Amino acid sequence: MIIKMWLEGSSARVISQATDISVSTVHRWVRRWREEGTVDTRPYTYTRHRHNLPPPYTRHRHNLPPPYTSSTPWTPTSVSLWPRPSPSWTPVAGRVLREALTGPLSGHQVMLMVDDGVQRSLSLDLLLTGLTSPTVLLHTTTHNTDNHFTTQQLPTAQDVLLVVVGTGSPWLLWSPPGWLSPRAVLVLVAAQTCSARKHFQSPLLQNTPSVALLCLNHKPQTPEYSTYSVMTHLPLSANPEPVPLGAWHPHNFSTMNDLFPDQFQDFGGQVLRVTNSLDDAPLVFRSDNGNVDGICARILGVMSSWLNFTYTFKSATSDWGERLENGSWNGMLGQVQRGEAHLVINYFTITHERAQDFDYSVSYFTEGFGVMLRDPPPLPHWQSILYPYTGVVWAAVGGVVILVTFAYYFVNISDLSLSLVVSFLIVLQSFMNQSVSQEPRVWVSRGLLGLWLLATWVLRVSYTSNLMAFLTVPVLQPPLTKLEQLAADNRRLCMLDYGEFVPEALAISTHPILARLGAKLDLVPTDGSLTYEGEEHCVEMVVAGTHAHVETYSYLRLLFGNLGHGGQVYPLKEQLYLGNLAFFFAKNTPWKYKFDIGMRRLVEAGLVWQWYSELMQENKHTIKVRESRLPVLSLSHLQGPFLLLAAGDGLAILSFMVERLIPSEVTSGNKNNHQHT
Repeated sequence: MIIKMWLEGSSARVISQATDISVSTVHRWVRRWREEGTVDTRPYTYTRHRHNLPPPYTRHRHNLPPPYTSSTPWTPTSVSLWPRPSPSWTPVAGRVLREALTGPLSGHQVMLMVDDGVQRSLSLDLLLTGLTSPTVLLHTTTHNTDNHFTTQQLPTAQDVLLVVVGTGSPWLLWSPPGWLSPRAVLVLVAAQTCSARKHFQSPLLQNTPSVALLCLNHKPQTPEYSTYSVMTHLPLSANPEPVPLGAWHPHNFSTMNDLFPDQFQDFGGQVLRVTNSLDDAPLVFRSDNGNVDGICARILGVMSSWLNFTYTFKSATSDWGERLENGSWNGMLGQVQRGEAHLVINYFTITHERAQDFDYSVSYFTEGFGVMLRDPPPLPHWQSILYPYTGVVWAAVGGVVILVTFAYYFVNISDLSLSLVVSFLIVLQSFMNQSVSQEPRVWVSRGLLGLWLLATWVLRVSYTSNLMAFLTVPVLQPPLTKLEQLAADNRRLCMLDYGEFVPEALAISTHPILARLGAKLDLVPTDGSLTYEGEEHCVEMVVAGTHAHVETYSYLRLLFGNLGHGGQVYPLKEQLYLGNLAFFFAKNTPWKYKFDIGMRRLVEAGLVWQWYSELMQENKHTIKVRESRLPVLSLSHLQGPFLLLAAGDGLAILSFMVERLIPSEVTSGNKNNHQHT
């Protein structure tokens, strides 16, 4: 498939799209080009060649290119394709172009751009006939140096960009548009002279991971025997000269790996500038011995040994970086954008805004923003007597007591001395660990009472055991576990204002829960005079119980532990904006893919997770745990039993007073009998 594009200023339009272009299609294109004045109108007679080769190809006895065939046979006709006589070496350039498209570039999306001075000498339409791989053909009428072409006007960047140049260099090499970021670039020089070093110094080739150059070895006496040489360059090598790969032949360069060897197997001892903040444990931090440690630092150490480079840490401001109104970035990301650093590490998640202006590596870790809250206050000690059982259990026990009381009463209904009140007291005696003073007469009643004594023994033992635990360990109110609960809580949120995306994301969120969290978020300015750049202010608010602290999950745990408050707080189980962490590079960094390969291996081997576990374990002593020693029982722990005892004594005194004030029937009867006597 061939997609023919025409670029004029800032516009781009598809002229034709076809498969196996027919003669009528060629006629239609030529008529349009004549009307636009882009080709000569002098006629040229095309005849079907013996071997079906597009003119001016000839099958030489000593240099036999493979027959070029098309699924649509060509018939003799008169087509104006060559506006002027071609140089004698032009067939060689056309043959190599065709061999590259049908050989190593076959099966890849190719974008073909031909310089203005060359396209009048080559029969591109005939050369591209019959290609099975999709090809985008760009015709330029101006040397445009503006990056005004957008992905809406042109197709997205292809796998391979094939540029055919003449004696000069097209603007595409020196001022590539922002949307153009191919995986490989092949430059074919269709001229007798080839400035290889100059081409390799162009920005497009400098920023492309894989590049190759085809230069003509011109033979003036026998131009038809001219050949092409393939060369590449090593951008990070101390020697800037092009590296020859050999003479072009389809069999020698049959694959992409043959044509585009790895240019970044060795970084040649280059020094990479890494911008970072050393207050980001466990990713990057300064250890007790003064060395820089962390997951990111260990990844860099492995990568430097593998790729042969060294690196220096460039201490940055406390701002992570955000995009300004003019499109530039500040903070650490701004240093990378301005070229002051090669890459930035620390806690940087992959976001759409960052991906537009930077290259990023594969993700090496997944983590979100945690929320740290103060432990809820313990329940009042006077309620300790009720702690062993929940409200549902207490209700069930009360219901069973009433049920057993009625059952015991009806079983012993023949016993006139056993009232309902007496039955209730007998059932209740077993709870107080008292023996039954009156043995039931009915065997069914004895069985029922025995089963009840066994059940109350289990309840009594479980209650006593749990009561001892609750008396010695503080009972806390239920902690928050979800963001929905945090949004409904009266505590506000606190976060250090260092340029992260979270405050803005919460402010503009349409999700009701996130919007409520964003409405009560308080930002604290950074303070370089403090050890943790101002995080201490949020920690104080959390300990005071007025705020919840928002920060990266692992960093929060270490922060509160280092400040001595690890035993007073707990993290919310649900995290905010769980994201993928990555290294960020300047846009179109050609060697970024080497970091992708190395970091992917480290992640798949489990080394990154192992490093994380080791670092968290090493800092475990800083994460204060709650006091494990059992405290001595004090009067405050026994408030519940004493209050219950006081309540019982009060009821006993009240009963005694009632008995004294209201004479019973037995007492009155005795008095009457005594008087009668």
